[in-house]
Amino acid sequence: MRVGVVGLGMSGLRAAMLLERAGFETKLFEARGRPGGRLHTSDEGDGVLYETGGEWIDADHERIIDLLKEFDLEPDPKGAWPKRLQYRGKHTTEDLIWTDALEDDLRVERAVRDMCEGLKSPAWENVQALDWDRRTVTDFLCEHTESERGLWYVNAKYRSDEGDDLDRVGLLGWLAGFQNYLDREGDELSAFRFPGGASRLCNLMLGTLKTEAHFSRVLERVRQDATGVTLVFSDGEERVDRVILTLPPRALEKVVFEPALSVGKRCAIEACQLSRAIKISWHFKEAWWKNHAWGGSMLCDNSLQQTWDGSLGDAAVMSAYICGDEATRWIQKGDPVNEGLFELSQLFPEASKQFVRGWVHDWVRDPYAQGAFTHLAPGYVLEHMRYITPQESRVHFAGDHTATWTGFIEGAVESAERVVAEIVAIESAEPKSSA
Repeated sequence: MRVGVVGLGMSGLRAAMLLERAGFETKLFEARGRPGGRLHTSDEGDGVLYETGGEWIDADHERIIDLLKEFDLEPDPKGAWPKRLQYRGKHTTEDLIWTDALEDDLRVERAVRDMCEGLKSPAWENVQALDWDRRTVTDFLCEHTESERGLWYVNAKYRSDEGDDLDRVGLLGWLAGFQNYLDREGDELSAFRFPGGASRLCNLMLGTLKTEAHFSRVLERVRQDATGVTLVFSDGEERVDRVILTLPPRALEKVVFEPALSVGKRCAIEACQLSRAIKISWHFKEAWWKNHAWGGSMLCDNSLQQTWDGSLGDAAVMSAYICGDEATRWIQKGDPVNEGLFELSQLFPEASKQFVRGWVHDWVRDPYAQGAFTHLAPGYVLEHMRYITPQESRVHFAGDHTATWTGFIEGAVESAERVVAEIVAIESAEPKSSA
């Protein structure tokens, strides 16, 4: 059986590896001129190396950690804790967090754990939780916090995971994702990064494959019939027996399917949301933040929202992550790099003195993604979630939007394992022709 894989981000690369191990022939296609999708390590020369997209590995992301070990790589611990917290002209650190914020944080976590206890898996089976599905995480946080500062802190903390404003995130979907965290002891979040950068791993994965990958191939149409699938690209057609599509939802929306996708699948794709997030990275002469005995990681109440030490090479790089409405506003700024530097310099004057150059990476307007990663909008779980994953005849779907680790690199690998198992089961069940 020949299986096409369209989209060579983490889910597509992993699916291709697993398909070849299972004895399948593959044909590989990617719209970009490189592998990795929303994972990409930028090498600007002079030791300036940083991630433009997905970056962090949690300590319990076992699939990613095991994948690294397949290539004799160890996840790179980046000690950024404790984070600096900057609120209304005052600052502290997470290990010395203000009492009112700590109490609100504990109150929120306790309520979340209590609510998760009765949840079923998969999430869409929780028909009794219709009210939770319709409500937003912002509603929930407002109900379970008592101080303005505490509300700011928990909002900043959880917004980072979702990549968007929490008034766009459904409570039930958020709780379903939180179930992945219930066994955590407290130090798992963002524990590691990719040694040498995410692109290094993606290129190593590509290098294991027997089949040559075809880049700059933009999928336009998928035609199915009784014997196979025709993939129509802007520059020609390819024929396969089955196909795995790992395209993000906005890219999938642009593909014409013949016959048409089921109503449930089409609606699920259209309803699946991608976070509005951008990254700004600054190259400095030296890591001036270390002079403050600080690792560079910060949550702040100005428009930069979040920073960390983004250095992967020898040069000093600080990165900022901006989400939601604020990201939309920053996109419209004439010079986000220097305007962000100004914001940073209001807190740390030496930032402007040490600045060398900088870059902005706008995932919202990225032509092949149109967003950073998946989050689950209000109403999505009970109305649409059950339809996003199943195959449609010979067309199979993968990507972080189809996983239980929704929105994570771990979810991309999880989806690859699921979809390959799906194809293996079909192949095993099909009658073999006699010689």
